[in-house]
Amino acid sequence: MRRAIRFPEVVEARRMHIYETFTVHFERAAREVAQLDGNPSLASVCVSRSAWDRWMGGDIKGLPRQATCRVLEHLFGEPAEQLFGPPEREGVNHAAAGAATVADSVVSPHLAAMESFRLADRQLGGGHVYRSVVNYLNTIVAPTLFSAAESHEDGEAAFGAAVVLTEMAAWMAHDVGRDDLASGHFDRALRLSQSLTDLAAGANVLAGMSHLALQRNQVEASAELARSGLARLAGGPRLPTLTARLHAMEARALAQLHSEREAQRALDAAREALILARNSPTSRWVAPFDEAALASEGASMFLDLGALKAAAKEAERALALRDASRVRSRAFGQITLARILLAQGQLDAACSVGMELLNACQSVTSLRLSSQLDSLQSDFGQHRQVSDVRELLALMTATAQHRRLLLGSLALPEGPQ
Repeated sequence: MRRAIRFPEVVEARRMHIYETFTVHFERAAREVAQLDGNPSLASVCVSRSAWDRWMGGDIKGLPRQATCRVLEHLFGEPAEQLFGPPEREGVNHAAAGAATVADSVVSPHLAAMESFRLADRQLGGGHVYRSVVNYLNTIVAPTLFSAAESHEDGEAAFGAAVVLTEMAAWMAHDVGRDDLASGHFDRALRLSQSLTDLAAGANVLAGMSHLALQRNQVEASAELARSGLARLAGGPRLPTLTARLHAMEARALAQLHSEREAQRALDAAREALILARNSPTSRWVAPFDEAALASEGASMFLDLGALKAAAKEAERALALRDASRVRSRAFGQITLARILLAQGQLDAACSVGMELLNACQSVTSLRLSSQLDSLQSDFGQHRQVSDVRELLALMTATAQHRRLLLGSLALPEGPQ
C-alpha cells in the first residue's frame, strides 16, 4: 500500500534523487559505518533498484532491514523511523508535486541526472561516481538514442545527454589516473557531438580534451585543441562562458610554451568573454565555468610564468569565490596557493594553507589530487628544518597512506568502458 513518507523529500533535498547518485553516497556511507562499528559485513550492504523505486513511491509496509537502516541513518543523520515516517511538510499536494516532476522529466529526462552526478563528483571525486555514470549511460541513455533519433527534438536531448555524460566519465577516469579510459571517452563524446545541431557540445568536449592534453604534458596539442574549439564556436551562437574556458585553456598552454605575451592576451580574452556571459544565454550541454574557475586557471598560468605576485592574487581570489561544497576544486586551489607561497618564501602562510587543505580533502578520492599533494609534500620537504613544516610533513605522510587505501578500493576496471 502506497503512502506519503519523508524519504523522497530527504533525498531530493540532498540532491540524491537519481538512483545511481544515491548509490554512490550509500556505498560510501556503508564503508564508513563498517569502520565505525568494527563490522566489515556492513561495507557490503546495498540498496537494489526495486527497493529504491518502492521507497521513492511510498510502497513500503515497515522499515528496511537493520543493517540498511544503520547505513541510512549514518548517511542522512536522522532515525530510520523518521525517514520512513510521514513527511514533515503539511498540506503538500503530492499528486500535483508528482505531476510537476513528470512534466519536468518529459522536457529533459537526463538533466537532473547530469546535475546530480556532477554534484557527487565535485564532493567525492571521480572514483566514487565513475561506475554509476557508465551504468547510467549504458542502461538508461544508450537504449534511447536510436528511437530518439526519429524525432529531432528528442534526438537532440538524448544525444546531448550522451555527449555530456560521456565527457563526465572521461573526467572521472582521469581523476583516478586512468587517462587511457579518459581519452577513449573524450573521443567517443566528440563523435557523438557530431549528431547535434548545437555546436556547443563538441566545442565543450574539445575544451575538456585540451585540459587533458595539458595534464599529460602535451602542451602544443592542448593549445591546438583549444583553438579548434574556438573555431567551432565561431560558426554558431555566442556562448561567452565556453569561449572564456577555451581561451583560458589556450592561455595555460601558451604559458607552458613560454609565450608570455600571447598567454596574457588569451587570459584577457577569457576575462572579457566571461563579463559578457552575465547577460548571455547558456547551453545545457556546456560544463559550468565561472569567475572562480577562471581565477584558478589564471593562478596556474602566472605560476608557470614565474609571476608570483599575480599568481597569488588569482589563487586567493579563486578560493574566496569558491564555496565550501566544491571540496576538490578548493583543494586544487589551495595546492596552487601553497606552492606560490613557498616560492615566495612565506613558510608560515604556506603551512597554514597546507593544514586547511589536509583537513578538508580527506574524503576526496582523486588520484590527480593525490599526485599533486605528493608533489606539494616534496616542495615542503625542502624546508624540513623549520618545525612547523616538519609537523605538516608528518601529517601529509599519514594522510597519504589513508588516500592510497581509498584509491586502491576504487580501482577502475581494465579495458574500454
